[in-house]
Amino acid sequence: MPVRALKGYEKTDGTLSYSIVCVISGGERKEKDFLRELIRQKELRSLRVAFVSKEGQGLQPYQMEAIWAAIRQSGEVALANQHYQLDEMDKVFLLSDVDEFYDQLVKISNESDNQEAAQWIVSNPCFEIWLYYCFKNDPETDLESLKSSDAAKRSQEMKHLGNTLVPGGLNPLRAFEQMAEGIAHSREHYAEDEQRIPLLYATQMHEMAQYLINTMNRTANEYNEFIQRKQAWREKMKRKD
Repeated sequence: MPVRALKGYEKTDGTLSYSIVCVISGGERKEKDFLRELIRQKELRSLRVAFVSKEGQGLQPYQMEAIWAAIRQSGEVALANQHYQLDEMDKVFLLSDVDEFYDQLVKISNESDNQEAAQWIVSNPCFEIWLYYCFKNDPETDLESLKSSDAAKRSQEMKHLGNTLVPGGLNPLRAFEQMAEGIAHSREHYAEDEQRIPLLYATQMHEMAQYLINTMNRTANEYNEFIQRKQAWREKMKRKD
């Protein structure tokens, strides 16, 4: 879907310049957990995420499009504890599942203005396929049952499969630490139809993940250093056990 870079300028909190990304998400829980490190700003400071969704319910693509239109009109992103001006944003992503929303996504894609400064990131059947690629890389075998599932029920089946394929399930916090693997696996299996909608087992999340990594690593290799600290901490915990 069309994308154009937003007008950006260097922002600073007094000690460190940072980028701001707005994420308008159809899903509210797993997506937010995946981005938690960039929302809460405890260890990673070079990139901030303003996360927009609907608590407890999520959003359909049409609703996400309406929110983005309202943000463009008002010129700001208003969250419970923070307000951002639109011209502060370096990038805007809209995350959607295919699920039963295929027709909505096709219509939005066909009607999108080439000047809209936002990028749709679509996953088929749902965001969990991205989490899967952060841990594993054999969807044709592991996720074969999705092919025979009704399109509207594939997300539910995907969530069930995730809990059986990976010990502890498709943990979005751990997936954030394994984005490099997810990017490689997602690219390997990416395919889309004639309407430019990802086919089953395909997600565009590798595009967003690569942007996040590149942006963080521009500041003292921040993401890679974060991963090394996490790995060292886990090794230390294993030795204690």
